[in-house]
Amino acid sequence: MSSTIHVEFLLCIMDEACEEWKQKFQKFTVELLQNILLVFNVGAEYMIELSKSTTNDKQTIEDHENVERIISKLKHVKTSLANLWPKTITCFVRDAFDVGSYHINVDEYFHPTPFYQNNPFLMKLYQWSVYDVNRKLVCCYFLETTQLPNHPEYYVLGKTRLNTHSQIYPYGSTIPDYYQMRMDVIKDVNGQGPQPVVTLTRNRHNMEMNFN
Repeated sequence: MSSTIHVEFLLCIMDEACEEWKQKFQKFTVELLQNILLVFNVGAEYMIELSKSTTNDKQTIEDHENVERIISKLKHVKTSLANLWPKTITCFVRDAFDVGSYHINVDEYFHPTPFYQNNPFLMKLYQWSVYDVNRKLVCCYFLETTQLPNHPEYYVLGKTRLNTHSQIYPYGSTIPDYYQMRMDVIKDVNGQGPQPVVTLTRNRHNMEMNFN
C-alpha cells in the first residue's frame, strides 16, 4: 500500500488536533504541551520510517516527498497555534538511524537558530546527535549557515566534539538536500570524511582558530 494513504490520514489528524487545541486552550498549559509532544512524536515515527530508504526508485521518492509534507504540516501547526506554542520547543525530531554501534538522532529547527548566544551571524538549521552504545553523547553535527550583511548565505556541515567546533563539508550558497547531508554525516562517523576546513578550539580564556 502506498505510504501516501497513511500520511494523508496523519495530516488530517494533525489538522483536527490543532483546531481542537485552539478551541480548548486559551493559554499554554502542561496538558497542551503533552498533546503537542504526542502528535509530534507520531509524526517523527512516520518520518523515521519513510526516511530509511536511500535508493532513487519511485517508492523512495514518494516516501521522501511525504516526509516533506509532514514537516510542512508540523511547521503549520506551530504557526497556527501562535502564542499557544511553547517557546521552549525550537525544533522537532526529523529522523533517527544507526551507523555501526552509534545511534543518531536528527532534529530540524523551525527557524534558523543562533549557534552561539549573542552571535546573530552563525545559525544552525539541523542537528545530528551521535550516541554510543551506552547512550553517551559522542559528538554533534550541524547544518550551519552564515548570515552576514550584504553577503549571500553560505552553508556548511559543522561538527562539535568536546571543546572543538569544526567545519567539514562546505556546501556553498545553496542549501543541500537532506539525504546528501545524511550521507555526509554517515561518512564522517565511519571515518571516511575529509579533514576539517577550519576548527575552533574553545576554553575558558580564549578561542583559537586553526585552518587546515
